[in-house]
Amino acid sequence: MWLMNKRLLALMLGIVVCVFLTLSSVLAEDKAYFTADKIAPLIGEPVHLTLHIRIPSTAKLIPPDFTKFESPLFVKEVGSLNIVTQANNETEYQLPLTVILWATGQYRTPPIVISYQLDMAEPVTLTVENVEFVVPSTLDTNDLRLRPLKPQINLPYFPIWTFAIALLVVVALSVAAVRYWTLRKRLKPQANILNDKWHPEANAALIALKQFGQSDNNPSAIYVQVSDCLRHYLDARFALQASDLTTSELLAILEGQHAIVSEQQKLAEMLKRADLVKFARVIPKLNAAQQYASVAAQWIQTVEQAQVERVK
Repeated sequence: MWLMNKRLLALMLGIVVCVFLTLSSVLAEDKAYFTADKIAPLIGEPVHLTLHIRIPSTAKLIPPDFTKFESPLFVKEVGSLNIVTQANNETEYQLPLTVILWATGQYRTPPIVISYQLDMAEPVTLTVENVEFVVPSTLDTNDLRLRPLKPQINLPYFPIWTFAIALLVVVALSVAAVRYWTLRKRLKPQANILNDKWHPEANAALIALKQFGQSDNNPSAIYVQVSDCLRHYLDARFALQASDLTTSELLAILEGQHAIVSEQQKLAEMLKRADLVKFARVIPKLNAAQQYASVAAQWIQTVEQAQVERVK
């Protein structure tokens, strides 16, 4: 019985040793290393590296992480992982990448850890062997090619149609803002000159006179428009036919109007100035015409205020 147990123990020990030797031989073949097309590049010159990975065929490879490549070693491009050979239950992968060194001196690739997993076993890690580079501090006198001294800046690219849409939006908003401020500028003074206690025709005349005063039209036309506005106001406000009367006839009739007796002199001056422009062909200046509209508005305001006080 003791002899049988001894033989069984020896058999089990042999099996364990065989399995251990087999695994050791397999793991000994696992390898990860870099190859480079040049080990003494010039500053700013691309270097093409190839990462070689040899692992068991049944293993699941966990892709490496190249974020640990720090300045001055700059990873410009990472290619696709390719299977190169499959033999003896092993698979060799190759991963190309392009790096650039931006400083002179001696450097080596940083530690890169690669993992793979066999079925449900714990992951196995491999450390990639380093590659050393020497970037000379002097240029080759026989090599006159120009190379950058700093990494290129990747600027964002926007299609031309996005700029066109943005420009249209800016133009539309600008036009809307200009129209809003223009309208607000026009309406704000009107709100200051209007009064709900005044005659509606007076408020309408004041709005029109304000527009005439801000107009850039022909100065002679502004005089005619202001004169017509005054006559229309007198027609509606005091039941006169001022639009059909000459200035002399209108002033004669107004002598009997006690409501505006104190303002008749100023009205006479305004109407006579308009007659000089209409009939004598006097050519006024634009600022004088705009001032003429402002004086007419003040005259209407004075008359209306006098009417309000008389009612009180």
